[in-house]
Amino acid sequence: MSKSNIGNLTFYCVYTRNHTESGTFQGVIDDLPRICGMGIDFVWLLPIHPIGLTNRKGSLGSPYSIDNFREINPEHGDLNDFRRLISEVHRQGMRLMIDIVFRHTSHDCLWAKEHPEWYLRDETGKPIAIVPEWSDILDLKFEGNEKTLWIELIDILKYWCELGVDGFRMDVASGVTMQFWRQARYEVSMIYPNIVWLAESTRLPYIEGHRFKRETVNTDSTLYEAFDICYDYDIYGAWRAAIADAIPIKSYLEMVRLQTTIYPNNFIKLRFLENHDQQRAAHIFRNNRLKGLAWTAFNAFNKGCFLVHAGQETEQSKTSSLFEKDWVDCKNIYPLQQFLHELIQIKKNPIIQSNNSNFTITHHSPCIVTVWENEFDRQGLIGIFNVSQNNRNEEYIQINNLPDGEYQNLLSNSGIKEIDKCESSTITISNNGKIRIPSVALIIQYSGFILQPQMFYSEIFDFDYKGM
Repeated sequence: MSKSNIGNLTFYCVYTRNHTESGTFQGVIDDLPRICGMGIDFVWLLPIHPIGLTNRKGSLGSPYSIDNFREINPEHGDLNDFRRLISEVHRQGMRLMIDIVFRHTSHDCLWAKEHPEWYLRDETGKPIAIVPEWSDILDLKFEGNEKTLWIELIDILKYWCELGVDGFRMDVASGVTMQFWRQARYEVSMIYPNIVWLAESTRLPYIEGHRFKRETVNTDSTLYEAFDICYDYDIYGAWRAAIADAIPIKSYLEMVRLQTTIYPNNFIKLRFLENHDQQRAAHIFRNNRLKGLAWTAFNAFNKGCFLVHAGQETEQSKTSSLFEKDWVDCKNIYPLQQFLHELIQIKKNPIIQSNNSNFTITHHSPCIVTVWENEFDRQGLIGIFNVSQNNRNEEYIQINNLPDGEYQNLLSNSGIKEIDKCESSTITISNNGKIRIPSVALIIQYSGFILQPQMFYSEIFDFDYKGM
């Protein structure tokens, strides 16, 4: 599958155990029409395999402590149930991604006895987990097992492809040797070229720590040699710092800008506010809901894929346990469902989908302004995001080269009363491109002219030192 076809996908992450009261594949199947109604492209399931007993965390165990990579966790159903799930996902016009955990196995995996040479060991010969807190797993040893372990792991990927899986999210991809990922991608793609590969890449402190210890660790730039999409963890810490007012929003946007120059030209990031390893957005923004909504809109509008973590649409504030049954009954109330649907539909706009469109961040204050513009077709989208919620002294923002007139606001039917009561479907521009700062966000479409937007000025990147 070409990069142009996956650069703006929307993913919906599901933990089967806690997604519904039953915790089964059937429960997920029953929810697929609603998920599809949001405009989701990919349903991504956290690991679906049997869980080890030794050193099990909690009463039910972590899905990342896997006994057998070819079998189904009986909690969820059986292989026939999984086949039905694949079929129903496809019937709804979506695709299915599963979580693959090749960095380690459970203690009870048969490989530990049948192939002890496949495991990392300490100086006493005891199999180990590199991360001590992960006491329920044992780490695999990739070096020296190219003719055995690698073949088995790649065959596992082909097995799930044959069943109809459309993509893999690779857990701890940064901790597995790149030689393996390159070989796996090559061999799988020879038979199944349309599989989408998502890497759980990692943050700078993790990379620094493992390099200091001379341990295997892959940067995002390296992972792009084998993967289509990488996590946004490289700038996640900067984002959390910006929303906590520890750094200026401008500093975070400089990191977003930096991504466009240090990664391949067609790089794709998975943009998210929350995932199963991080705090819920509703918790992060518990004291300022509108701020959270504005950041949600920006993340969806930003260049790259967009992740909706199940429960985000219900504004669930509690992070679900990976180790226990922790289903939350939302009573079929989904306050952000329509909002997310609108954002996802905007992401599917032909202007954003076009390979001829460029993405530019023009303002960092008093709100973020970004522009998708297709100069060839002379049309574009302007996104205005009130992420600071702290601009009481400024009512307007100036958009250069935007003619006065009336424009369509694509984010006027969000289902959020604070947005819909303030923002109409038509926006009037006057006074040479002045726009009233929105309560949350505006997405304005224009055509028949070009803005030729300029990237915001950064002292880090744009300071003119010549002649000093």
